[in-house]
Amino acid sequence: MLKLTFNDLGIPFPLFEAPVSEAKRYKGRGRCSLCHKEGVHCFELGIGADVVIHCRVCTAEVALDADSRAGRVCEGCDNHLEFPDLGRTSVHTCYTCLRAGGAAMTKDTELGMIRHEDALRGVTHGVPGLDRSDFELVPKGNGWVGARLPVPMMLELVRTPCYPTIQGERWLFCCKAPMVYIGQWSRQNFSEMAPDGNGRAFFDAVVRDVIDGLWEDKLHDKTGVYMFRCTVCRKYEAHWDMF
Repeated sequence: MLKLTFNDLGIPFPLFEAPVSEAKRYKGRGRCSLCHKEGVHCFELGIGADVVIHCRVCTAEVALDADSRAGRVCEGCDNHLEFPDLGRTSVHTCYTCLRAGGAAMTKDTELGMIRHEDALRGVTHGVPGLDRSDFELVPKGNGWVGARLPVPMMLELVRTPCYPTIQGERWLFCCKAPMVYIGQWSRQNFSEMAPDGNGRAFFDAVVRDVIDGLWEDKLHDKTGVYMFRCTVCRKYEAHWDMF
């Protein structure tokens, strides 16, 4: 039985083709805290998410932490901005406001964390010792290295739902671009999608850093395997974690 996707709901995300059930913080239809529309598809903004407003003085985009609801100083003009009054309940953004840039969801990627402020600068927050020949690397001190990426590409990521994992997400890249997340896969998925029907061989070919016994483990409850597809070469790749 096919599982419902955001495309089925008429609210597609270019980088998220997994079932709706795998979208972290998707809350179904509700009231948007930002535009106040009722009955719209909403996502909760909590830890790792921001409400994005424009500075009244210099018009720069400023991301305010949706969890702490604290204000901050605009980096463009030093004007202090207060978090908007969005009520005392959980902050929600509708699909339209998220896609228009009124909210942002921080992404952990293999090139480093990408927050809204990182996206505007065009450089990831970085990871220790990052070594990639396919991206321009930016030293950030203390052994941390960021990757320079096109701003629109980074903004697309923070306007995309996160996916739930056991140990933390790690968005993958291929052909100098973020891959499309297509869901958490089981042994059955690998067998069904294997070109020759050999699920084990397909698993070994596309899952990064495979260890002995991983295929034999109960993928559906002890281990998570998170599958991506390249938007350019169509290659599959996955990362995994476990309890």
